[in-house]
Amino acid sequence: MVTSYFAKMIEATIWADNQVFACAEKLTEEQRQYDFEYSMGTLNMQLAHLVSVQHWWFHFLNSGEYIFLDEQDCASLENLRPKIAETHVLLSAYAARLTPQELERPVKPKFWFEQTSAWPVWEAIHQVVNHSTDHRAQALTFLHRLGGETFQQDYLFFERPELIE
Repeated sequence: MVTSYFAKMIEATIWADNQVFACAEKLTEEQRQYDFEYSMGTLNMQLAHLVSVQHWWFHFLNSGEYIFLDEQDCASLENLRPKIAETHVLLSAYAARLTPQELERPVKPKFWFEQTSAWPVWEAIHQVVNHSTDHRAQALTFLHRLGGETFQQDYLFFERPELIE
């Protein structure tokens, strides 16, 4: 298993997260709280969910502990900002020490069904990266519908920023 691939995917996730959060910060709190009645409802909740999943998964992968963001952390983008930074530090540190053995280590959150088998870490990372892309795409749709700025989150633009118009 190639650790550099997963480290690059984590790095790209952090890059795209930072882009979408920068776009969201340009809106008012009232705009970010508009309920789209889809998925997580509001832009704030969409972003809080994105970070919350990254936060607990990477705490779990690092330590086996379940550390979830609380409701107050997710109440506003202002409250969420320190948790975003903390989570991204956690992701970067984890990516920096990935080994082939770590990627193959089986993991299973305790709240999964008993009949659900453990995953290797690489599948958990893939899930978190893919989940983050999904929720960023939904957040970008919300941003667009609110008249906010958006960006292209394609990996191509992370890796080759000179292609951005």
